[in-house]
Amino acid sequence: MSETDSDSTLDEVFGAVADETRLAILRALWEERTAGEGRDHEPVSFSALREAVGVRDSGRFNYHLDQLVPNFVHDAEDGYRLTYAGRRIIGAAVSGAYTDTGTELAATPVGSCSDPECDGEIAARYGAGTVSVECDTCDAESVISAPPILVGAHDPAEDPDVLDRFVLTVIQKTVRGFCRLCSGPMEARVARGELDGWHDEGVTVVHECQECGSTSYTPAVATVIDHPAVVSLLHDAGVDYRDGLLWRETSAFDWEESVVGEDPVRVAVTIRAGGEELVVTLDETLDVVDYGDE
Repeated sequence: MSETDSDSTLDEVFGAVADETRLAILRALWEERTAGEGRDHEPVSFSALREAVGVRDSGRFNYHLDQLVPNFVHDAEDGYRLTYAGRRIIGAAVSGAYTDTGTELAATPVGSCSDPECDGEIAARYGAGTVSVECDTCDAESVISAPPILVGAHDPAEDPDVLDRFVLTVIQKTVRGFCRLCSGPMEARVARGELDGWHDEGVTVVHECQECGSTSYTPAVATVIDHPAVVSLLHDAGVDYRDGLLWRETSAFDWEESVVGEDPVRVAVTIRAGGEELVVTLDETLDVVDYGDE
């Protein structure tokens, strides 16, 4: 399919939901779905759905419903259900991703800088659809896209760990090979000259989506932080890897990264915690090929 054909298809698909009645239909189906119990959600009959939406004219209602089938609504023999796309439309509406442009979060302290040579404090802020975690002393910074609901429905001032958990969730999705935007497959590689200076003290990994073309960047340690051997080492040292370890300083944990081979590419990530040390070796695609004591 050409780019022009793709754009035309998107215009048609999104144009189908650009109507108040059709959005009301999607919301009514969602409310029926969430009101049910268990995994099996009963489909909604035409008459019950029309009554829930509040449209008296049966012909007019049927016209709008037909515009949503099959992309957003599945027409089953015994009624109607939301498709995956239909559920995503409702989720996007609730998250404020496309409609809420004013939500902001002032700098909120979340801990000390992870760089052992820096005595700065780091703070998280939100604006323009991104969470930024920045050190007030050195150049350490992480930026990640996030919907307004992250700070609109949560209270980072009372629960700053909510930002940690969200960022870790996105990082885990990325390093496990799923694009954060389209969920397409991602391929990882060691960054070369195009990112000189981005992560001078370690190894930068580029994650590239093979479908939409988006890119993400992480330190190499992010690809192994939840490896069973690393989690076990940290657990024995009383450290929870979910507690913002990649940007928050803790005396119980530190790491080093280095490229130790070029043909084939090998990356060594050394994890230290509780007086113990673990070396994890990665190949050119950042898969673990070996681990153990140095």
